[in-house]
Amino acid sequence: MVKKAFVFIPVIVAVVLVLLFSRCDKETTYPVKIICNFSETGIDTGDVVVGAEVQIGKTNYASFAQATGNTNATGSFSHTFTYEALLDVTATYSKIDSLGVARTYIGAGQVKLMPNEVVEKTILMIEQ
Repeated sequence: MVKKAFVFIPVIVAVVLVLLFSRCDKETTYPVKIICNFSETGIDTGDVVVGAEVQIGKTNYASFAQATGNTNATGSFSHTFTYEALLDVTATYSKIDSLGVARTYIGAGQVKLMPNEVVEKTILMIEQ
């Protein structure tokens, strides 16, 4: 009986130690949401811009620190990064108005990515 206790106790201790020191780490993500709005002065916020081209990061950045896409029907573009960073954001939009004149809108800013938190950044787009 005593021999069984000497074998059984170390097994229980080993199982408890394994359970205490093994854990599943939650994967850290860095989601961002860019919202583009028209602006007359660079201070006011107008209608959302649908179809604006958004570029996060610069072309000389590593590929994991870049994202490019177009804003959706709500004027937003979302992306999830794998690392924390402070990234440049540029947005451009071109259209031809009712008089046939080409109009280009540009906006820029920076976004600081935070772990497991959706960071929203509004880009005000001014006509050039």
